[in-house]
Amino acid sequence: MSFWHGSLAARRMLRPMPGMRNAAVDEPATESDSASGTTPPPRSRSREITRQVITVVGTLGLTVLWAWLATVVLNASSFVGEYRGNLGFKKNDSGPLHALTDRAFDAPALLPSVMLVWVFVLLVLALIGRLWLALGAVTAVTALLATVNFTKLELRNDPVVPSDIVFLGQPGFLFEMVPRSRIFMGVLGLVAVVVLAWGFGWLVARVFPVLAKTLSRRGVIALRVTRVVVVLICLALLGLANNFNEKDNPWRAAFDSTGLRWRSWDQRVNYQRNGFVAGLLFNTHVTAMAEPNGYSKAAVQAIANRYRAEAAAMNKARTASIDKTNVVIVLSESFSQPAWLKTVKFPRNMIPKTTALMQHTVSGKMLAPGFGSGTANTEYELLTGQSLSQLSPQLSVPYEQLVSHYKEYPSAVGYFLDHGHTPIAIHPFSPRMYARTQVFKTFGFKQFITKDEMKYKARGGGRFIDDQSAFDQVIHEIDTNDKPVLAHLITMQNHMPYGGQYDDPINPTGLPPKYATLAGQYGRGIARTDDALANLFAKLKKSPEPTAVIFYGDHLPPQVYPQSLVEKEGLLTAHQTPFLIWSNRKPLAHSELPTTSPIQFLPKLFDALEVPIPPWYALLDDLDKQIPAMDTGIMVNPNDKRVKQSQLTPEAKKVLADYQMIMYDLSIGKRYSEKAMYGDTAAR
Repeated sequence: MSFWHGSLAARRMLRPMPGMRNAAVDEPATESDSASGTTPPPRSRSREITRQVITVVGTLGLTVLWAWLATVVLNASSFVGEYRGNLGFKKNDSGPLHALTDRAFDAPALLPSVMLVWVFVLLVLALIGRLWLALGAVTAVTALLATVNFTKLELRNDPVVPSDIVFLGQPGFLFEMVPRSRIFMGVLGLVAVVVLAWGFGWLVARVFPVLAKTLSRRGVIALRVTRVVVVLICLALLGLANNFNEKDNPWRAAFDSTGLRWRSWDQRVNYQRNGFVAGLLFNTHVTAMAEPNGYSKAAVQAIANRYRAEAAAMNKARTASIDKTNVVIVLSESFSQPAWLKTVKFPRNMIPKTTALMQHTVSGKMLAPGFGSGTANTEYELLTGQSLSQLSPQLSVPYEQLVSHYKEYPSAVGYFLDHGHTPIAIHPFSPRMYARTQVFKTFGFKQFITKDEMKYKARGGGRFIDDQSAFDQVIHEIDTNDKPVLAHLITMQNHMPYGGQYDDPINPTGLPPKYATLAGQYGRGIARTDDALANLFAKLKKSPEPTAVIFYGDHLPPQVYPQSLVEKEGLLTAHQTPFLIWSNRKPLAHSELPTTSPIQFLPKLFDALEVPIPPWYALLDDLDKQIPAMDTGIMVNPNDKRVKQSQLTPEAKKVLADYQMIMYDLSIGKRYSEKAMYGDTAAR
């Protein structure tokens, strides 16, 4: 049915049958009627108005109902079903269907969420002009968003956010990560929803009268003008929603008035507790970092001068140099130590060679920015020294939302360029993920080698180019470059999806079958990484060039462990991965380190090699002594205990304030301190 365009069918049904020419109908006089001398009774104006009012009210009521149903479905999509068996939970006690039956979708912000979705429904209706076709389109959009949200949570443990729109330009990645059969069935489902809605509307229109055909020509014009006005109003309201995080935003005020609590430290929980619409709005564009109190050129320069002096004092005793040393940074995709988990047991140590090496060099546990995802965020922290904990929580991917918007961005890459290195980024996959092509150009990398340019491309039975090939590519770059290299490698071997790769999986206990199968594949993958890393170090030991390596896992694997594992193990354990710093020229002293953030890896490398540091790393050193690790919602003190910011010592609060001021200045501020913080303080 359409309340914009009428159907002649209903009017034909009301025509008098032969022999009933005196019946009263809503038909204008025809020439035959006039010729026969018969004049039909006048049209009942009040009856037409009543019918029009009923049609309009019914249409609006239906759109409100549709908005509520769409909101319910979207909210339910944030509850990913899990088989929790041996982890102490009942089977299938979580999921969209459970959320619907248990009314878990009744978030405190349900009313404003429905209001916003209703605005969208009205917009679609006003644009299309056909009720059932518009509702079909809304249903298709709802199904698409719900499916994408559910799938992303299932695969990466993160809900869908507005910035994910960039994935539409990366179809290759989507086909690699999501089975093509699922994508194909999803497209068919969306088309079917629209077709069924249109067909149902066509059937309804054959029975019930509609609005447009009851209007005069002037009324039709008024209706079209109304549609234009509705479109403009809806666009304005949705535009306001897009500015949700700006001060005094009316939509933000409406949501805040419900008493909801924003959970910025865990977006998954944020969506589940506050609803999909609230979560989506919370992640619209926002200022990357709040301006610290007292930010000014004078304040920044005072802090910079203090750390320049501190770095100069530290560098007096450092006689080594970084200038002739290759530096290799290896981000090992999803590399972790399963032995650190209490609820999952593999039959043996999956990474024995790495574990042994960690006992004889600088090593420890890294605090990963995410669980099951966040690769680019770990890269960002290491290369810039800037912690995501100080950025707005809505800035889910700084590479895409921050760095790619600049022509230049302060990072370690520029420092190594100044010290004679050739910076090379290597990633055995597509260059388009996380806007890396633009980001690496902004940082100053001279070359970005992807799967298409790599010399070594073996897969070793896995889905992606294996780690042995990636490490061989690093050796090749060292051997073929006249200058020392800064090699930044992001591996792919242990990236999800894990199913159906290796014939010799290493299956654990403590997981239900669904997860145990994937964990067995993952276990075999990291065991192969363990061997490949040992081979890399063996080759580097034979190299005539001095080389230092930073190796770390970026996060625990997605798909392999259910969300309930996080609840059982604790947030800190679920975000810990191994790291080590190694040199082929001299053994680096091993010491027991507390959980450490990626921002500290390069300062620790400089300290271990006893080479001069820039003032920025002197500041990071001081921060490390007080707060060695921090992420959104997590701070770790030197005793390796989680603490709240209010529990920090006065000295810790002071160095944190210095760090916030300089980080703001280097990221989105005026960059008054860039030359000072990354400059030299001693002769090389």
